[in-house]
Parts: sequence; structure tokens; C-alpha cells
Amino acid sequence: MKTIQLFILAFLMMAGDLFAQGFISDQISKKKSDDEATLEDPTFPGSWPMLGKGNVRMKIGGYMKNDFIYDVNGTRDKTQFLMSTIPVKGEADYGSTGYVSFFSKETRINLDVRSKVNSTPVQMFVEGDFFSTGGTQFRMRHAYIKVGGFTFGQTWTNLTFLETLPFIIDFAAGDALFGGRSNQIRYEKDIHKNWMFGASIEYLENMGIENPNALNGVAQSQLPLFSLKFVYNKNNTKLFFGSSIAQLHWTGGPEGVDASTPQLDVIFGGVQQLDKKNRISWNVNYGVGSGENILAFIGSNANAVLNSEGELVAMNSISALVGYTHHWNEKWSSNLSFAYGWLTNVPDTRDPFALKAGGISHINLVWQPLKYFSTGIEYMRGTQRTANDSMGTANRFQLMTKFDF
Repeated sequence: MKTIQLFILAFLMMAGDLFAQGFISDQISKKKSDDEATLEDPTFPGSWPMLGKGNVRMKIGGYMKNDFIYDVNGTRDKTQFLMSTIPVKGEADYGSTGYVSFFSKETRINLDVRSKVNSTPVQMFVEGDFFSTGGTQFRMRHAYIKVGGFTFGQTWTNLTFLETLPFIIDFAAGDALFGGRSNQIRYEKDIHKNWMFGASIEYLENMGIENPNALNGVAQSQLPLFSLKFVYNKNNTKLFFGSSIAQLHWTGGPEGVDASTPQLDVIFGGVQQLDKKNRISWNVNYGVGSGENILAFIGSNANAVLNSEGELVAMNSISALVGYTHHWNEKWSSNLSFAYGWLTNVPDTRDPFALKAGGISHINLVWQPLKYFSTGIEYMRGTQRTANDSMGTANRFQLMTKFDF
């Protein structure tokens, strides 16, 4: 009898021990789940809380991209396919042989920090890459703070509608895209369930003035750029409308003359999701004295020419971009884009080999076997017409691998 009693006692002790272990294990698992739930925030995926900072959360993002290029016609930029770098007839490098170029300059990293003051969202965002001119130095792309509907700092301009671009492997994807990045103060607000309004004051860093007669003075910003936009978004349609006004100014100094002329822009763009597999987009711009706001013309003094009398002659600019995306299945997709831009009212005194008009087309095939990894190949063809009506054509192939994080 004692043996049976001891056996029952041992059994009960063992069962109690197992129950206790199970209970403790469940509690540990529950605590772990509670901790994980505390760390995660579905409104800010991939972020984590900053210890000791209250309700502040942060996230590190970006991607690594490796590019492998074969250029058929010897365009002058080995890292991006720009209209202005296509050799034209009459230039020393016209008819050059092709070359290969391998690089990882487009790799970028960013830091995103968010919080709330009462119910007002606050965000700080900094991003850089290694696409510096002539090297691989780290350069700043974005550095801004958002407080509610206000944005302060450097980021895409108020009239840069990136949604109109399909995915292009070449870094110079938006040759005919209007805009770029600038330091600014911007305000955006939803004014209707389908409409958003935006206004900005921006620093016009590049006057884009050509001085063929070598007159005394320097191009200088006296006033900021002012812009307005309206965005319509309903179902599978998104439309963009915008306009901006600024001043181009030349300061002649003690021995020269001062000159000014207005800069004006009107822009229209849109995105239409046709179905689950097909998407089209477009972007059209007309401007006076604003050629430098078109990505293809940046750095080519495409806004105005200072004539021999010290007067600024503004050039007119037009740009158009159309894009198409097709998803073959969940892992394969193709993108097609065509961009064209040109200047009118071009003075005869302008640099004869300055970019006057040009177009570039892209077509690619992209494979994305994993959410964070993709690879693909792209073919590009471009033309450039210069101020003296010389022409040049170039072709390029580009292969890439990309790892997002």
C-alpha cells in the first residue's frame, strides 16, 4: 500500500512540475509575443522604437545596386544615358567605338525617423548615394523635416511627379521629367476626398544663363521660385496639374549691367492603372526660361542667353514623357518609356554644340524572384540635336542586380 501511495505522490509531483514548466513556457512565449507586438508598428513597417525617446521610431532603408554597361557608340557619360552626352557630327568623339563600364555608384542609404506631437505627425528623413560627379564620394540627396502638412529642407520639388515614371534601370530615367531636388518650404493639404493641394517656396539654385560674349558679372538668385499644384486621385486614375513662377537674374557688378527676366512653367501629368497587369503614365511641360528644370537639360545653360547688349533672352522649352508597365506574371515585368525635350527661341549666339533637342527610349525586362532582390536588362536608344543642328545617335545595354533593404 505504501508503494502505491508513493507512486501516486511521485506522479502528482511530476505532473505538477510539468504543468509549472508548461505554464512558465507559455508565459515566456506570451511575453515574447507582447514584446514583439510592442516593437512592431503596422503604420511604419520595418521601424523600431528609439529607447529613451518616448514615441520616436526609426528605420534604416535603401538598396545596393550593381550596374554593368555596354555602350555601343561611345557616349561621354559612362554611368547614365543623358541626351547631352551623345556625340554629334562635328565633335571630335563622333563615331567613337563602344566600351564597357561596371559600377555600384547608385547604391543608397537612408534614415527615416518619425514621431507625433499631440496628433501631428513629425518626420525627419535623410538619404544619400555615391553618384557624385567624377567619383564615388557620398552625396546628399534628401534632407528634410515634415511637420503635419509642412516640409522644410531638400527633397523633390513641388512639381516633380515621380509617379509618372515607370521603373527604368538607367539612372537618368526621367530625361524629359520636369523637376529635380531643391531646398524648399512646402505645404500640402487634402482639400477634398479626391483632391490634394500643394504650394511651395523653393531655392532656384541654377540660373542656367549662358554668357557667350564673356560680359562682366554673375548669375545670381534674388527671389525664390513659387509653385502651386493640384493632384486628383480616384480609383485607378491619378492626375497632376502644376505651375511655377521665378526670376532669372544677372548681376553685372560695378562694370557691367544688371538684367532680369521671368521664368514660367505649366505642367500636366497622369497615371492610369488599366488593370492588374498594365499601367500607363505621361508628363507634359511647357516653360519660358526654364529649360534647366527639365532633367535632360540640367547643366547646359538652357534657361536664357545674355546678349551683347546685356539683355537676357529667355528660351522656351517643351518636354514630354510617356511610360508603360506590363507584369507578365508575379516575378517578371517589362517597362517602356519615351522622353523628348526641345528648346525654341534659341539665339544664334548660343554655343553651337549646346543641346537643343533630343529624345531617349528605354525598354527592359526585370525578374524579381524575391521581395528584396531583382535583376534585369535594359536597351536604350537616344538622339541629340545641337544648336547648330548637328545630330548624333547612341545605343546602350545595361544589366543590373539590386538588393533592397
